[in-house]
Amino acid sequence: MIAVAVKTGSRAAYLLSAVTQTVSAQPLTYLQNFGGGTDEFLYDRPAPGKVRMKPGVMYCMRRFQPLVQQLARSHWVGHIKGNRRNRSILGDADDLEEFLFSTSRQSLIAMAQGLRRLDGASCFYCGTGMTSVDVDHFIPFVQYPRDIAHNFVLAHPTCNRSKSDMLAAKKHLARWLERLERRADDLTQLGVQAGLVADAAVCRRVAAWGYSTGFASGGAAWVAPNSFEPIDASYIDCFAREYRSR
Repeated sequence: MIAVAVKTGSRAAYLLSAVTQTVSAQPLTYLQNFGGGTDEFLYDRPAPGKVRMKPGVMYCMRRFQPLVQQLARSHWVGHIKGNRRNRSILGDADDLEEFLFSTSRQSLIAMAQGLRRLDGASCFYCGTGMTSVDVDHFIPFVQYPRDIAHNFVLAHPTCNRSKSDMLAAKKHLARWLERLERRADDLTQLGVQAGLVADAAVCRRVAAWGYSTGFASGGAAWVAPNSFEPIDASYIDCFAREYRSR
């Protein structure tokens, strides 16, 4: 067991080092080049292989992450389609972005089945039984476009469509945080079985960021179809209470 752990750790360290060198040598070297020159508006390079972010850059990257990610994806899809050597393989396919970046339907079906066993066949939001279910991103996908197993809940199609890209109300948030703490290991196992990323800590931090942003901007949260409430300081207290209880 010790030998395997050391070997696995060595491979992980090697992979991290290789990826770091590749990123440093390729995109980071050219990312700030435009108009025939270089403008270090995002980061500087104090030493080979080192990157130091400019003040405020990380906040902006977090704040506008969905936009940056979509731009990066669109340009990458355009780059792949623009390579002549790929044309015989791709043809006129217009679903390349979905193929590259979307979670497979099989993974979502597996996650839905696992959530039924874990949480029962009731809507997370209204609590009534369901015959037809949707797998909903509790923190809306538009705010954090990444599929994390711990962020999924089962919902009525009606509740899911009504909630759409809004944050859920405090009563839903409190129950979700409690579930995240109590069922973290079970959700991790479901995610692994479905082939999805599983990370309870990241999910919690993303939620805290999302609700803090909603509070700072004077946003509203979804309670139920046609019912909303303002996001006030008590929402932020939910995370403080949850942290103190751990």
